[in-house]
This record gives sequence, C-alpha cells and structure tokens, in this order.
Amino acid sequence: MINTAGQSGTADISKKAVLQDFIYTSIKERIINGEIPPGGIIIENSFTEEFGTSRTPIREALLRLQRDRLVSIYPRQGTFATQISIKDVYEIFDIRLLIEPAVARQICPTVDLEKMESFREQFGDKNLALISYKKWFYLDRSFHDFLIESSGNETLIRTYQDIMDQHLRVRILAGKSPSRANKTNDEHIRIIDAFARRDAEAVEQYMREHIIASREAAVTLDRF
Repeated sequence: MINTAGQSGTADISKKAVLQDFIYTSIKERIINGEIPPGGIIIENSFTEEFGTSRTPIREALLRLQRDRLVSIYPRQGTFATQISIKDVYEIFDIRLLIEPAVARQICPTVDLEKMESFREQFGDKNLALISYKKWFYLDRSFHDFLIESSGNETLIRTYQDIMDQHLRVRILAGKSPSRANKTNDEHIRIIDAFARRDAEAVEQYMREHIIASREAAVTLDRF
C-alpha cells in the first residue's frame, strides 16, 4: 500500500521551502539593489499582501537576512535594512585584499582561459551608455565570483558571497561613475591578460592594485 499521506506531507514541506527561498531572495535583492535603502523600514504586512502568504515565511526570511547582516530587527520598533558606514566600507575592502590577490595567484596555473577571454570581451566594450550600471555592477561581481569559485573551496566561496553582497550594496549606493567604470574595465583586462600569460606574480599584484583603486574610489564619495 502506497503511503500517499507521507508523500503529500513531503510535497507540502517542499512547497513551503520554495516559497521561503523565493521570499528571502526577493527581499534580499531589493536591499542589495537599493530599492530598500540603508535604514529603510521593512513592513511585514506589505510583503504578506504581495506574496499572498502568512507572516510566518516573511519572518523566517527576515531572520535569515538578519543573519546575513542585511536587516536589523528591533522588538516593538520594527525591521530595517542595515546601515552602511565608512567603517563598513573599509572592512569590506580589507577582507577582499586578504582573500582575492592570494586566490588569484593560487588559481593562475589552472584557471579556465576560455572563460577569461569571455570576460575580456565584455570588459573591452567601452560603450557603457548601452548597458545599465546595475548590469555592469553584476558583470563586475560575476568576474570576481568566478575567480573565487575557481578555487574550489566551498567554505571560502560561501564566506565570499556574504562579503560581496555587502560590497554590491556599496557599489550601487555609491552610484554611477563613468570614469571609474572605464578604469575598472582596464584593470580587469590587465588582470585577465596576466592570467593568459600564467603570470601568477603579476596576477596577484594587479588584483591588489585593482582592489585598492576601487576602495579609494568608494571612500571618496560622500555617501556613507
């Protein structure tokens, strides 16, 4: 006899998990993209209406986002997107400086050069007016994500994703800077060319210089 009740229960759990993940991802993207700005209040009722659900999956999503340091929950006061301070910006870049140059050097002998060439073509397109800045920010992130993922270190990859979620908030909050975008593209191409030569020392040096230049561009903006 087939236990259909058990199958039904498993299906219900799976649906709940999918719904919770969807709500979590939706709110997270809005915080990272600046649709919910730093310090912005998050009203649970608006999400229950939008997603057509009870408060339970909304609250579970917000608890996950609190662990991600993307929201702050204050009993009897409300839930808010976390603020970003100049100290936060420096800390994000300090961590990137510790991780990325070392990883770039490590993966240099084995990194996928076909994938690198694909990035080179995209960063070589100087016609920034034809793409949105958010799209360009995500392209920038996908390049750096690819390098970390090439390490094969799952713990490092998960840690780095949390850092880069905060970093992307900083980038989007800082706003458009065409001159910095062009310089960033040039810096990426220089890194990619060093990878193509399998020059691990140059890759490490250029990555460090790139992150420092990005940090200096970010902290000079009066937005934190």
